[in-house]
Amino acid sequence: MIALALRELWHGGRQHTSSVLVAFITSVFATMMIEMDIVLRVQSIGGQFIQHGYVVALLDVLDLLFFFIAVFVACIVTANTFGIIMAGRAKHIALMRLLGASASTLRGAIAIEGAVVGFVGGVLGLIVGLLVTQIAYGALVSSGTFVNVSIDTLSPLLVAPVLVGVVSTTGAAWFGSRKILNVSPIEATGATQEPKAVTASEMPRRLRTLVIVAFVGGIVLLVAGVAVGLKSPLGLLIAAPGGALSFVGFVLGSSFFIPAMLKAAGHLTGRSTPSVLASANALRYPARSSRSTIGLIIGVTLVTMFTVAGQSFLAESGPVAAAADPAEAAGDQAFLQLTTGILAVLIGFSLVVAAIGLVNSLTLSVIQRRREIGLLRALGFTKGQVRTMILAESIQLTVVGGATGLVLGVFYGWAGVLTAIASDHHIGGIFLPTIPPWIIISIIAGAVILAIVASAVPARSAVRVSPVRALAIE
Repeated sequence: MIALALRELWHGGRQHTSSVLVAFITSVFATMMIEMDIVLRVQSIGGQFIQHGYVVALLDVLDLLFFFIAVFVACIVTANTFGIIMAGRAKHIALMRLLGASASTLRGAIAIEGAVVGFVGGVLGLIVGLLVTQIAYGALVSSGTFVNVSIDTLSPLLVAPVLVGVVSTTGAAWFGSRKILNVSPIEATGATQEPKAVTASEMPRRLRTLVIVAFVGGIVLLVAGVAVGLKSPLGLLIAAPGGALSFVGFVLGSSFFIPAMLKAAGHLTGRSTPSVLASANALRYPARSSRSTIGLIIGVTLVTMFTVAGQSFLAESGPVAAAADPAEAAGDQAFLQLTTGILAVLIGFSLVVAAIGLVNSLTLSVIQRRREIGLLRALGFTKGQVRTMILAESIQLTVVGGATGLVLGVFYGWAGVLTAIASDHHIGGIFLPTIPPWIIISIIAGAVILAIVASAVPARSAVRVSPVRALAIE
């Protein structure tokens, strides 16, 4: 089993480049999240960056929240990306089954591949994350933003990025192969395509129950946390798990309702033949489309959530800060703005991972449709029309991911900041979220750029093969 895994890694290591890259980036992300909290904690206490007494307690809560976010993003994005890679290897796995390999042997080998990929990416990400943090901290001290105090940035929590990388990729490899390997060899030959779209009513009963319980239960906890937050900031301890649980429910059920969003987004690209085919391609394999889209949703949700939370906090605390000591207020504002900026940079890593996942999805789609694309070329489709079709498919995925992430980010960010500060007697209860226009403009511009960039590689691959050669592909 180990020998088989190592042989696959040796001969087909290139196919794991994207999954190692994702594990690397998510490990850097998790490492910098942990290091950021350590630095901000010391600066707020030893550095006297903020004088308020509640800062320590708030940072304790944020510590747990940031670490959970880092682990959550690493698990979801890495698992989704590895699942896409497993779908691309379905034909090879089916041939191995026909040659006599047992399902348990192949699944074990795939799990070992996942563990190696996660370990390599996790260790490299840990090292780079520590180096980047040290360089950034030195620059902030030199600029006078931070005071020069001794900080021990080594924490037992730093084992988590590597551990999460290994566990998530191993689990993703194991679960990603279950539908292909748990069949007879003859059936495996015909199981090399992903399942067609299903409706919510056709969802397996256990999964449907789990999705409903997670989503509805999470929303109930989130609302309860906000209600408690009107009296005490400890409501965050209820609202944070509720928000996470509801988002887990959203992720688990994504392949059953994201296709409907993709269908609606298909109208945005027009009714030309390439656009119609692009919409059909996005809906043909809902699991694959959802895996690539959910990564983008996670990234946009996190960026929007922290931006809305930070801007809402600054807007609501502005009158209070104006009445306070000018020096203290300036320190508070500087600290909060710096914290928001650091969070934006860190969470930007998840957008990079989402972009990788989107490129993987489109590339896999093109590889699996080479014969179909060859037929279209033989029937008169030009290279330009093929490129337009792939670009339209990319636009649909990014529009759904960006719009959904924006809505979820505003909701979760508002709920979080409301829970954290609504109990302060200076705030006075419920308030509306502050949504800066630049975040909407940035998401729209980023979605357009991502759609163009993500479609470039698969489009070039699609038109490189001649129609005759493409039709000869089995």
